[in-house]
Amino acid sequence: MATYEQEELWRAAQALHRDGAAQEVLKRLEARCVSEWMFSDPVDGPRRDAAYQMVRAVTAFRQELEALALEPTVSQFNRRLKMASRKE
Repeated sequence: MATYEQEELWRAAQALHRDGAAQEVLKRLEARCVSEWMFSDPVDGPRRDAAYQMVRAVTAFRQELEALALEPTVSQFNRRLKMASRKE
């Protein structure tokens, strides 16, 4: 059984994941960094690398947020699987 703190964390993650403003901020960050990378001078390696790493960071944040938001659904599914296997 999930603790109160876990459930609060899941609810907050779900709200942030569904929040249009948060998703728009991430979309804008990603677009800005892609643009920086595309229009930077090819010899400006550090600037290009920083923009690329930022895009990767935004992507990783999105993935982790989604995973956290879906965690209660996955936990419920796993509990059902355990209960079904015990009945067999």
